[in-house]
Amino acid sequence: MPVGEITRLPILAFNDVYRVHQKYNAPAGHEARDAAGNDPEARTGQPQQQQYIGVGQFARTLYDVRNKWPERGKDVGMGDRGDERDGLVLFAGDVFNPSVESAITRGSHMVPILRELKLDASCVGNHDFDFGYAHLTTLMKSCGFPWLLSNIIDEKTGKNPEGVHRCVVKERCGVRIGLIGLVEQDWIATIPSWPETFKYREMKDVALELSKEMRDPNGPYKVDMIIALTHCRLPNDIRLANELAATVGQDNKNEHGVDCLIGGHDHMYYIGKGAQGWEGFRGDPKIRGVQEDKGVCLIKSGTDFRDLSEAVFELEDTPAGSIRTKVVKSLSGKHHEITPATTTAPEIDNLVKSLLSTVSDTLSKPVCFSLTPFDVRSEKVRTEETAIGNWVADILMHAYAERLEEAGKEENGDSAAKGNEADAVIICGGTFRGDSLYPAGKITLGDILEILPFDDPVVCLELDGKGVHDVLECALSKWPAQEGRFPVVSGLRVTWDHMRPPNDRIVSIHLTEPSLPLEDEDGDGQIDDPDGLGFIQTDDGTRIEVKQSKPKQGEEIQKVEGGRIYKIITRNYMAEGYDGFQDLKNRKFIIDDDNGQIMSSVVRSFLLGSSYIFRHKQLRDEHHKHMSAHSDEVLDRHRARFEKSHQDLSQSPEGSPVVGQMSSAWSSGCISNGGTNRRHVIDHDARDIRDALHIARREHMSEMDALDGKSLRNLTCTNCGTEVPHDAQPGKQPTSPVSPPMKASFLVGDHNREEVRTMDDDIAIVSPLIDGRLRDISAHKDEE
Repeated sequence: MPVGEITRLPILAFNDVYRVHQKYNAPAGHEARDAAGNDPEARTGQPQQQQYIGVGQFARTLYDVRNKWPERGKDVGMGDRGDERDGLVLFAGDVFNPSVESAITRGSHMVPILRELKLDASCVGNHDFDFGYAHLTTLMKSCGFPWLLSNIIDEKTGKNPEGVHRCVVKERCGVRIGLIGLVEQDWIATIPSWPETFKYREMKDVALELSKEMRDPNGPYKVDMIIALTHCRLPNDIRLANELAATVGQDNKNEHGVDCLIGGHDHMYYIGKGAQGWEGFRGDPKIRGVQEDKGVCLIKSGTDFRDLSEAVFELEDTPAGSIRTKVVKSLSGKHHEITPATTTAPEIDNLVKSLLSTVSDTLSKPVCFSLTPFDVRSEKVRTEETAIGNWVADILMHAYAERLEEAGKEENGDSAAKGNEADAVIICGGTFRGDSLYPAGKITLGDILEILPFDDPVVCLELDGKGVHDVLECALSKWPAQEGRFPVVSGLRVTWDHMRPPNDRIVSIHLTEPSLPLEDEDGDGQIDDPDGLGFIQTDDGTRIEVKQSKPKQGEEIQKVEGGRIYKIITRNYMAEGYDGFQDLKNRKFIIDDDNGQIMSSVVRSFLLGSSYIFRHKQLRDEHHKHMSAHSDEVLDRHRARFEKSHQDLSQSPEGSPVVGQMSSAWSSGCISNGGTNRRHVIDHDARDIRDALHIARREHMSEMDALDGKSLRNLTCTNCGTEVPHDAQPGKQPTSPVSPPMKASFLVGDHNREEVRTMDDDIAIVSPLIDGRLRDISAHKDEE
């Protein structure tokens, strides 16, 4: 084309989408609108019923814009579909987690939605790794469009990781467009499943390399412009845009770099100052880190199917011999904000209904078998230590163990990394819902989500000794009222006295030392531990044997301001100061809400990993290759323990009495049916929890999953049906209790003996128990 010739290129962009259906809250400074586009509260003067928005409305908006683009025809070439329009739909990462639905589907329900939106390319985001890279490769492969991760190299191959692209080229409006994907280093350390062979390369260096390669007039790509899809914080995007000459109005035709950044990771809406006009974007003077924006070409499109960016590039041809054959002469666009008034796409609504119906059906499937009841009655979880609270808190204690270890390596070197785990978990009784006793036996996925329904992430922050005391004093201050703030802890032994006045009830707080698996040192088939607690219960040929060790008390946490800093796992809800937890506000985050996972998802990962270990420790498949070398080490250790403990049950002393209350640190269960012995170690010590979480995040879990993810991913608008999903009904309804649950035994009776005998070998066995970590000394005096 002649020098100065102008070409218009339309693009749609979005990022960081999680929920397919959500409550609508008007952004600050925006007026709420009803389905007719009116402001009902202003009209009536009365607060209005909560309204919702969904992905169907987002899709309708996207379709309406894209359908105005010219058709490309059937002979489109370059690997594109035959129904392409002359424009691009681009996504900047984070879609498969976190959400309550993703806790069930592990992201599979989002695949059909992405396919129906007909994306042209996407960058990988940090939360896309949440279920492990092995599972992510399955999800990406099912999407039908390329995923980009240009600046990550797998050291095993020296190339970009399997399943992602270094770059792709699309031709639209007569323009050859190079697409690359760049991710910042800051969030890599927050990913527990980050493969050890994946290495980061500087975004700037990789972008410049690709610019030289893709703009080479004698090379295979010969692109006219390059767009970088990024998953970075806003200041890093602006800095990178400046480094790569992604600017408007400057003479950059002979500079290598990129022409525009389309970014994710931040959940704010921001348009770089290089844009000449942007309808619906007024700017926010309170946004920090934008001082370096002197005219960058940058689009960041909010979050969660609420925001869609429509951009139009005016590209100007440059003189022959220029490095960039086209430059951005102008950028303009529009912010499409989804509200309850937005028209929806019925075909997408039907697809979502079908997806959620499949999810609902999965809720009735068992995910574990509990030897003890899950007691989440309000009068229990909000006033005293509970077995279910201990069990969940112990799992959360290790939710970010690998992330913290990696952070320790970066900060202090390899030698200090192993001591960089979390010190304690402090959550609250109000976290646990259901207000019922779920009897011992099979626990369904629906039960887990009913007990843990909230979608605020689990975070890790820093507290000094005074902060730990103040937070726990607040948590105990309302007792005996059934307030949600009552503490649930792990890693701590808290001694308190309800007879003392509020905010002065703590007697002492000690750390507890991480428990390790007990061993059968003399080979007699029994665990020898003078401090251990255990029981054997036999009934009509079916036997459960459990032994566990007591948690050991460590150093005392002094109520001192400053001094030692403790890493505390908690809920983001509490970290924001809700339910009275003002002492958790404004603390330094190690893992914040953007990088955290929701509680039900962490528990589900633990159960999947436990089931995987249970299956594979009984098998030795020489041909089975694991994604992580550490997985082989984990399974070798568990196989050794399994083989050592797999002995005739006659060696165990029948009729051993129940001895006090037992911790959930370790247990060994034996199940005997008709003379055929099957021994199952119920692993819940610190190392085994970490093992289960590691396995779940690095290996393929599809064989253990109650959900048929492949069938879910294959749904389309034409094969999904139109039935409205029924309300989620867990397969086993909680029952009203008639007597307190047994804290240290599991009776195999007529009602569940058959469940034990026919139990699927892939279902994890768990035994939540009370161990005295939260001791009210006056209550114990009353009992004495």
